[in-house]
Amino acid sequence: MKRLLPEICHIQYGFAFDSKCFSDSKGTPLIRIRDVVRGYSETYTTEECGEEYHVFDGDLLIGMDGEFNIAKWNGGKAYLNQRVCKLTPSEEIDAEYLYYFMPKALKAIEDKTPFVTVKHLSAKQLNAVEVPLPDLEEQQKISVSLSRVDRLIALRKQQLEKLDELVKARFVELFDDSNYPSEPLDNNVIEMFIGPFGSSLKNEVFVEEKDGFCMVYEQKHAIQKTMNVPTRYVPKSKYEELKRFTILGGDIIVSCRGTIGEVYTVPDDAPMGIMHPSIMKIRLDTQKYNQKFFVFALEQYMDEHSAEAKGSGVKMAVSATVLGQSDFVVPPMEVQNQFAAFVEQTDKSKLAIQKSLEQLETLKKGLM
Repeated sequence: MKRLLPEICHIQYGFAFDSKCFSDSKGTPLIRIRDVVRGYSETYTTEECGEEYHVFDGDLLIGMDGEFNIAKWNGGKAYLNQRVCKLTPSEEIDAEYLYYFMPKALKAIEDKTPFVTVKHLSAKQLNAVEVPLPDLEEQQKISVSLSRVDRLIALRKQQLEKLDELVKARFVELFDDSNYPSEPLDNNVIEMFIGPFGSSLKNEVFVEEKDGFCMVYEQKHAIQKTMNVPTRYVPKSKYEELKRFTILGGDIIVSCRGTIGEVYTVPDDAPMGIMHPSIMKIRLDTQKYNQKFFVFALEQYMDEHSAEAKGSGVKMAVSATVLGQSDFVVPPMEVQNQFAAFVEQTDKSKLAIQKSLEQLETLKKGLM
């Protein structure tokens, strides 16, 4: 048996709050599109509204622009803004069952919805959603099974976070406030610079892989931390022109545009390539630095400066000149190797947990 969504739950659409009453600290949190999935709001309003627009922890919310997502609110009492709606299930349907069913229905609507810039979910589309409705006991059995898998998924993610925290704690223990010397990074690198001017690698210079002499390393490699991304190629003539910007296995690349400060070590067996202007290359003096130790230290540097930039309202930028003049601790190689071995062992644990996480996510998709 199937029932239309409005027959088994109340759909409350958000209120058109006046932006003149918005604040970053005063009043009541206001749930906007971007807040639905993350579960908290950084926008407040001093405007009042009817009780029907009040949201509490556990309420089911749907974002109606862009990607159509459903999520459980966990940010405390808040107000429901326009283009966000709240589902309140009737006694006929288990709230958890509805929560697990809706993503499939929303994805089907999203796939069929045309758009120019942003997709919009309409009340008419929501009202037409048909929900399979077995008896309440069967609904609860389904939701319990999926909830168990969700709890395991959350646990695996928490384990990964804890391992990351463990490595950071070990780094602080060994190197913060230590007596080890610090030196400008320029002293301990063989090469460090940003890619060629953008005019040197315009779209028209790229060729098909079969006609390419080498690949182009871009910031998507650094951001996704993998070689398994769509790759562009340049002919030999362009490589000869820009061979100063060659990337080899073992080089460290840093994203310099958009998503800034992501660090990636190119695998030793990776193919030779040319730098895109959106990345910086660092080639270490391996007599001074263990690469695993340095990459972790560089990531901490980037995280720290990114937080400082966010707090000051200044957009962060990656400059080879500034980075080269920045002091980095240079512990004895024996100590660096010790930390690198700890990271390597932790990475093995993370790999096993990640594999388990992927299996659980596959299981959930199968159950869904």
